[in-house]
Amino acid sequence: MRRAAALLRRRAALALLPLSIVPFAAVAPVIADSHRAFQREHHMGPLAPIPMVLTAREAKAFTPPAAPADRVPVLAWHGISDAADRQSTTRRAFARQLALLHHLGYTTIGTAQWAAFRAGHGTLPRRPILLTFDDGRLATYRAADRLLERAGMRAAMFVTTQAVERGEPKDLRWSELQRMVRSGRWDVEPRGHAGAVRLTVSATGAQAPFYAARRYTRSQGQESLSGWEARVGEDLFAVRDRFAAQGLTPHAFAVPFSDYGQERGNDPAIPRLLSGLLTRQFGSFFVEDRADPGFTAPGAGLAERYLMRPGTSLDALYGWLRRHALHRHHRNTR
Repeated sequence: MRRAAALLRRRAALALLPLSIVPFAAVAPVIADSHRAFQREHHMGPLAPIPMVLTAREAKAFTPPAAPADRVPVLAWHGISDAADRQSTTRRAFARQLALLHHLGYTTIGTAQWAAFRAGHGTLPRRPILLTFDDGRLATYRAADRLLERAGMRAAMFVTTQAVERGEPKDLRWSELQRMVRSGRWDVEPRGHAGAVRLTVSATGAQAPFYAARRYTRSQGQESLSGWEARVGEDLFAVRDRFAAQGLTPHAFAVPFSDYGQERGNDPAIPRLLSGLLTRQFGSFFVEDRADPGFTAPGAGLAERYLMRPGTSLDALYGWLRRHALHRHHRNTR
C-alpha cells in the first residue's frame, strides 16, 4: 500500500511539472529584455578616450591652410568602430583625425550655426568646420563621444527615425539621442524615416534608393510621378513629425546613398522635384557623391560633404582641406 501511494505521489508531481514550467517560459523573455536593457544602460556608455597625437614629423608637415571666410568644410563618417567592416573608421584613426584638426586650428560648429551661415547671417570662428556622422549607430556614439569631449569638439548625428523607433541593439534610441543633445557635444539631424532603403524600380528587378526613383511592383506596375511624390512626401513629413515630437528642430537633411535622383533615378523630373522639396522642408540637404567635393558656401539646397572612408589617411584629409582653401582663396584675390 505504501509503495503504491508513493508511486501515485510521484506521478502526480511529474504531471504538475509542465505546469510549473509555463510561468517561467512566459516570464523568460521579460527577464531577457530586462537584462539587455540593464546591459545597455550600464555597460554600453561612451568608451574611455585613447591618445590623440601626431608624430613630430606630421606636426611639422601639416601647417594650417588658408582660412576662407565665406566657406565651411564639412566632413562625414558612416561609422567609428574597431569592428571589421567596410564603412567604419577605427577609433585610433579617428582620434588622429581629430588631433590633426585641432593642430590646424579648426573649431567645430553646430548645425544651427552652420544653417545660419548658409542663410547669410550669424558669425563663425576664424577656421570653422562641421563634423557629421550618418546611420545613428550606438557604436559610433560610444567610440566618438569621449574623443570629441577631450578635443573640445562637437558633431552632428544623422538618423533614420524608423530605425530609432524600432530599437534594434545597434541603433541609438530617442532617450540616448536626447542625452547626447543635452551634453552639448551633439546635434541630431534627419536622414529619413523609412527612406534609407533600396526599392525595386523596374520589371527586371533593378533597385534604386527609396527617394531617387519611381517604385515598381508586379501588382501595380510602375509608380506614377504623383505616386512617387505622395510616398516621398509622406516619409519626409513623418521625419518632421518625429523631430517635432522630440522637441528637435532639423537644420539639414542627409540624403540616403547621396542619391536624390541624379544617379539611379528613373524619371528626369525627380532631381528637380526632390531638391525643391528637401530645400523647402530642411533648408539644406547633404550628399557626398563626388570624390573631391568643395566646401559649403552660403545658399540653400544642395551641400557637399567630404566622406571619411576607413582608409582615408591624414595626408588625404589635409590635402583636401588645403586644396580647397587655397583654390578659392587664390581665385578671390585675383
